[in-house]
Amino acid sequence: MEPSHRTADGRFSRLVRLPYAHVIDANEKHLIERREHRAVADVLISSVLFAGCNIAWRYGSGPAIAIVGFRVALGALVAVAIARGQRAGSWLDPLRVRSGRIAVAIQVVGLVAAGTMFRTLDGPLAGLALACTPAVALLVRDRAGRFSTFAALGSSLAAVIGLTVAAGDEGVNAVTWAGAAIAVGFIAVEVVGLRTSELAVEDGLNPTAIVSSTMISGSIILLPLGLMFGAFQQPWTIWGALGAALAVALFGTVGRVLRTAALPAAGVTAVAASSQINVLFTALGGVLLLDDSVTAVSLVCTLLAAALGATAVVAAARWRLSRKPDLGLALDS
Repeated sequence: MEPSHRTADGRFSRLVRLPYAHVIDANEKHLIERREHRAVADVLISSVLFAGCNIAWRYGSGPAIAIVGFRVALGALVAVAIARGQRAGSWLDPLRVRSGRIAVAIQVVGLVAAGTMFRTLDGPLAGLALACTPAVALLVRDRAGRFSTFAALGSSLAAVIGLTVAAGDEGVNAVTWAGAAIAVGFIAVEVVGLRTSELAVEDGLNPTAIVSSTMISGSIILLPLGLMFGAFQQPWTIWGALGAALAVALFGTVGRVLRTAALPAAGVTAVAASSQINVLFTALGGVLLLDDSVTAVSLVCTLLAAALGATAVVAAARWRLSRKPDLGLALDS
């Protein structure tokens, strides 16, 4: 039977499907799939890049504040270069919008928190903070589908089990209240930073402009502090700090650009779950470069957590973009 609809005078008439309607449907489906693949790739690649940052934080010498100061200054140069290549607009654009100002402020705090955590906390406790981030991100209630939600929660559980086994009784007993407070603070800043950046991109701000604004604003504040309380007080460590800052700036800035663009499409919970991939490659880098030890059980749990984190990203991007394709607009640039 031909499809029909009731007209204004109460009669029925046939609905005529335009001959090019299937072309429009096919193009829309292809666009959604392309945005989905781009979102998944951006999140996963950024997780690997952030693992490189974590290793550089531990590998580099010098005071943490000096590395943070040099990192944001060098990161500003990288972000501006990317923004010019993409024609992303001025770094001042996010500061003209309320959501942009909030996102930039939280991201600057996150830069300091990340540098402080990975230079002051033991490996197991820092890893535990990353492992718990997806579970805490569920409190944001940024919908991503049941399958993605359970995968994110499972990734946190597997990672916590693996890290607990790796730390052993001595590692657990060595945890101090100050270290636990720093870890909890990092988790809170990380989740709030993801959410505010997501809202800023959904408001129409360019993700690269947000990152460049974060780096430039951070360098204005943190570079003088890094010079005064870091490099000038311990000048013999300046080259080690610069080397670590260069690696963190390059990997971290590119990773932030990719992750920020994919946030609306993948959602906060799935992006937080991708931190398990970060943990996996950070652990591998620690074993290969810093002679860290690893047990078979912790390695299996870390691999399982990373697999569940990647699954959460794939499922979330598919679920969210199938219901609201416009969430992937930032990925078209």
